[in-house]
Amino acid sequence: MAHSNKLIRNYTPAEAYNNGLNLRSAVNTDGQTTRILLLGHLERLVRSVNATRSFQTEEDLYDAVDDIIEIFPTLKVEEILVCFKYIRQGKYELYGNLTTNTLIKCLHQYDLDNTVRLREQEHLENKNKLPYHTAHIDWQRLADQIVIEPEKKSLEELGGHVHITAHDLQEIQRAKEEAQAKEKKDIN
Repeated sequence: MAHSNKLIRNYTPAEAYNNGLNLRSAVNTDGQTTRILLLGHLERLVRSVNATRSFQTEEDLYDAVDDIIEIFPTLKVEEILVCFKYIRQGKYELYGNLTTNTLIKCLHQYDLDNTVRLREQEHLENKNKLPYHTAHIDWQRLADQIVIEPEKKSLEELGGHVHITAHDLQEIQRAKEEAQAKEKKDIN
């Protein structure tokens, strides 16, 4: 926190993206310190811009920091500070206003100009590293091709017994013959 001014002074958007700490992670790890860091840089920005319409109270600054955390959880803390530096340097037009609304618009523009491009580049690099794409696997076709033969066991192997008489076997045989005769008749 003490060296953030010197650190950000020489940071580029790519360095902030690659070496930065995700805002959500920073807030989850130490929310108070993260808010104080953003608040300190925001106060410095307000003093340096000297806009005719700006934050009126400390409460307005706190709200702005909370809004940034809520709206941009995936930006890196360093990226937000680089954006503040760009606002101070005049890379984003404020038209005499530095309110939460114009600050959010500047951060959105920074995100579009820098972070989106870097995320897409990172995605393409990771995509080229992957040897296969699971999104294009036809899982149904694979499942249909898998054939698992059920294990066949006799009734005796399963521990059962069948009490069939000779008359019962003759009835089963006669039913089979009738079914076969009916199938032949239906075919003709």
